[in-house]
Amino acid sequence: MAVKLTVKRDGEERPVPDYVTLSFDKRSERIPVRDGKFEVPSEFATAKKLTFATDLEGDHILISDLYSSKFVHENWTILLAERDYGEDYKWAVPKGADIRSSCILVFDPVHTGDGTFVFVSHCRSKHK
Repeated sequence: MAVKLTVKRDGEERPVPDYVTLSFDKRSERIPVRDGKFEVPSEFATAKKLTFATDLEGDHILISDLYSSKFVHENWTILLAERDYGEDYKWAVPKGADIRSSCILVFDPVHTGDGTFVFVSHCRSKHK
């Protein structure tokens, strides 16, 4: 199963990372991103919850407790912002949230159904 990954910072599309890391229990796998997509190993696709991590333009992104059922959505977009996420997601940001340390992960199906998203506080830290 492949997931197409898009990255947007302040509304502008940015380069995708070279790799993502998926982890659950004591398993972890660094997966290359090729042509904007990464292949999800079958054992990760069936795990109940997992952690998604990657490095983007000086930020380390870490999203824990991600349900593997999100892999049914073939398109993922990581939204990053310095001040706000724009009108489309303004309502989804909790009052008082630190925008610079947060991210929004959007899940969109290719064929049918509605997309979903998750707002994650403190998912960003400076990459060392």
